[in-house]
Amino acid sequence: MTDPVGLVLSGGGARTAFQVGVLKAISQWMETDELPFKVVTGASAGSINAAYLAANADQFKFAVQQLTNMWGTLTSKQVYSSEILSINHFKTLMNVFNKMRKGMKSTNSVLTALPLAKLLKDQIDFDRIEHCLEKKYLNSLAVTATSFQNSMSTTFVQSNENIFWERVRRTGVEERIKVKHLMASTAIPFLFPPVKINNEFYGDGSLRNFAPLSPAIRCGAKSLIVVGIREIEDSKLVEKKQLSFGDIFSKILNTILFDSLDVDNERLTRINQTIKNTGKKSRLKNIDTIIIRPSVDFREMVKEFDYETPLILNKLLRLLGSKNNGDLKSYLMFEPGYLNALIDQGYKDAHAYKARIIETLNKKALE
Repeated sequence: MTDPVGLVLSGGGARTAFQVGVLKAISQWMETDELPFKVVTGASAGSINAAYLAANADQFKFAVQQLTNMWGTLTSKQVYSSEILSINHFKTLMNVFNKMRKGMKSTNSVLTALPLAKLLKDQIDFDRIEHCLEKKYLNSLAVTATSFQNSMSTTFVQSNENIFWERVRRTGVEERIKVKHLMASTAIPFLFPPVKINNEFYGDGSLRNFAPLSPAIRCGAKSLIVVGIREIEDSKLVEKKQLSFGDIFSKILNTILFDSLDVDNERLTRINQTIKNTGKKSRLKNIDTIIIRPSVDFREMVKEFDYETPLILNKLLRLLGSKNNGDLKSYLMFEPGYLNALIDQGYKDAHAYKARIIETLNKKALE
C-alpha cells in the first residue's frame, strides 16, 4: 500500500481556475478512476475545488470534467452581486455613506456572494463526501477559514479518523463540510461578508494561514502536491507616480493568498534537510513536496480579456480607484474567455511536472 498523498489547493479567486487545468492533466495520466489523493485540503477559492473532488473521490475523471465545465462557463453574476455599486459613481459613494450611517448589516462588504452559495449548493453533493470517506476513496477533506473573533486560522476537517490539533493561532476541528464552510473560506474581507459558523464569524481562509501545508500533513499525508497560483517569477517592477487604494488592496491580497505558501514550504524544506543531516530516528518525517506554479503572469493575461469585463466589476474597480489594476481584475474576472485561458494554462504547465507527479502518485501514465 502506498503512502497517502495530499493535494493542497491554495486560493486566488478567479485565478483558481488554473488548478482545474492541472487536475485535468493529472486525470489523463491516471489508469484508474479513483481520486489519487487520499487527503485533499483547500483554502479560500481552493476550498471549492477541494470539496468537489472529495464529493466525487470515486469518480476522479468525471469530477474533473464537471469542474472544467463549471469553471469554463462561469460568469461574474453567478459569483457575486451588489446593492451598493451603481452606474453613477456619486450614487455609489452615497450608497456606501448611507449604509455606514444607518449601521445596516451589509456595511461590512461591498459585494454579496449569494449567487456563489446557490451555485455551490447546486453543483456539489456534500452528502457524497461522507460516502467517499466510508468507502475509503478518501481519508480526509480539510477546509480552512479565519475566525474574526479569535484571529484564529481554523481548519474544518471531515475525516474517517479522529483529527484535532491546536497550535499558536491555528486549530483543526472535526466538522461535516457544507456550503457555509466554503463560503467562509472564500470570503475576502471588505469584498464579501463574513459567514457565521457555530456562533463565530469567519472570513477568507488565507488570512492567518501561516502554515498552509500543515493541514494535509496533520491529516496523514506523507507527500504533497501543491497547486499555487503565483507565477514562478514575479514580473519586473512597474514604476508609478502614486498608489491607489486598489493598488494597495491588491498587494494585501497578494500577501494574504501567496506569501504564506512560500514561507511554509521553505520551513518544510529546512525540516527535511535537518532530518537528512541527523540520520537519526525522529518523530519528524521527511515530506516530499511538489509545488506546481503558472509560468505566466495572470495580471498580463487578464488584459487580453478586457472586452469581457462585466459592468459590476468595472464599477467596483472604479470605486477602488483601480480601473486598470490587473491584479484585482485577475482575481475577480469570472468570465468564460479568461477562465478557459486559465484552465488551458494549468493543463499546459502541469506537463512540466509530469514525471515527478506520476512518481509521487506511484502510478504509470497512460501513453
